[in-house]
Amino acid sequence: MSNPKIDDLSSTQRAKAANMQVHENNPYPQAKVLKTVTGLSCNRNAYQRQDVSRDEALEGVKIQAALVGADAVVNNICQKNSDTDWGNNCWASVKCIGDAVKL
Repeated sequence: MSNPKIDDLSSTQRAKAANMQVHENNPYPQAKVLKTVTGLSCNRNAYQRQDVSRDEALEGVKIQAALVGADAVVNNICQKNSDTDWGNNCWASVKCIGDAVKL
């Protein structure tokens, strides 16, 4: 898994991603959940400094939400994994997951 490339975004989607609000709670209980979205910050080199960040993982969440036409992301949570993540081929990672919603 990796974050979607920004090259794949339209101008409108780039604007949405840049301004996407991400909430740990759900301030929009009436909003329609479009999709669960994830973001990843991953270090794939065991011999390199473990340079992973929550911001990079949140970027992926925002881009995925913009791709499905969401207005915000709710119920977001991030987890740092300092052990090897064999599923994503990461020596260290931060993964964020949330619900993309349409207001």
